[in-house]
Amino acid sequence: MRSNEWVSLLIAVLIGVLWIFLGQPYIFEKAFPTLLVGPGMILQVFLQKGSNPGFTVFWAGCISALLVWYFITFSSRTSSSSQVRAMRAMWWIAAVILVLFGWLCQLFFFILQWLLQGLAAFPIPIAGWMVMLLMIVLDVALLFWLPTLLASPRSFRLVVPGAVSLKGGR
Repeated sequence: MRSNEWVSLLIAVLIGVLWIFLGQPYIFEKAFPTLLVGPGMILQVFLQKGSNPGFTVFWAGCISALLVWYFITFSSRTSSSSQVRAMRAMWWIAAVILVLFGWLCQLFFFILQWLLQGLAAFPIPIAGWMVMLLMIVLDVALLFWLPTLLASPRSFRLVVPGAVSLKGGR
């Protein structure tokens, strides 16, 4: 990997960390508080005990997927374009699994963990759920798509959706 790709990767990961741990909680608190809060719900408690832990676990999953992607692509040697094209399906599978994993993290941290403890779950309105589900898709784009776009090695950089139009072909 070239030095500019390393720098791009580090910047993308840093942006992802800042987004998940600072930007996203700030936006939830300032931009969407009425959408996220259901009857009898305290926003700060929800953020502290539901949203922040859920997105932290999700962030760890995205970083793990990113590391697996780089391990596979850096250790793979391709001899044909068909081998590279076959990785496109793997990239999409990883992205879809990350979105599903993020949604499961929300389900667990917003509802299941509380029900398992015999407590009431957070009564998030439908609009709040929609915001949270869409936020997961945005997070996958920021935490997985962008770093793989910026720093996938060799021919594998062509596998990432949008890479050819944004970074150019060979």
